[in-house]
Amino acid sequence: MARPYMNKIARRKMLLETAAVIVDEYGWNTLSMISLAEHGKVSRQLVYQNFDSVNDLTEQTASYMFEKLYTQTHEVLVSHTDDIVVAITKAQQILFSFPEGRVQALWALLSDNTSHNTPFSAVSRRYRKLISDLYTPIISRSMNLDAQHAGQVAWLLMMSFWGGQQLIHDNTISQARSLELIQWYIERFVAGCKISNEAS
Repeated sequence: MARPYMNKIARRKMLLETAAVIVDEYGWNTLSMISLAEHGKVSRQLVYQNFDSVNDLTEQTASYMFEKLYTQTHEVLVSHTDDIVVAITKAQQILFSFPEGRVQALWALLSDNTSHNTPFSAVSRRYRKLISDLYTPIISRSMNLDAQHAGQVAWLLMMSFWGGQQLIHDNTISQARSLELIQWYIERFVAGCKISNEAS
């Protein structure tokens, strides 16, 4: 049976969704032009028509997987600029709505610590900066920090944020307990910053 016709945009979206599923199920190191062609049941020629190289495929897949999380998190942070605890708690709840494989794939992307010379590490650094920049404004306001300091704190907080997710994955704690710990952690972090600012 012939594959239904898809326009260029729909075809590219189908390929990216297929690539995301490969990463969700098997990890980033299994994503290749060949695996995408096989899983997508398309020709290698079609894959190469849409992606210049496996590095381009990896970067475009990361962008596709990351976009929904980024957009929804941005909306939450903009809607709760006056309460960092509520904002970050709701942001973590967004993460809970994603399939387990997708969460683990995004974590693998963000936590990459391989050589800085690899294309994957460059993508990883780019998305770490995007996340830090996303949280910098609310952290800067809540903790009275300059942008550079707030950006550094943002990533440290995000590591605990994703660390909670990893504890859930390991069946060490529940989602509810993870949220409680994040709230406890941030409340004390903000309170400590206020005391430090008042003292100085």
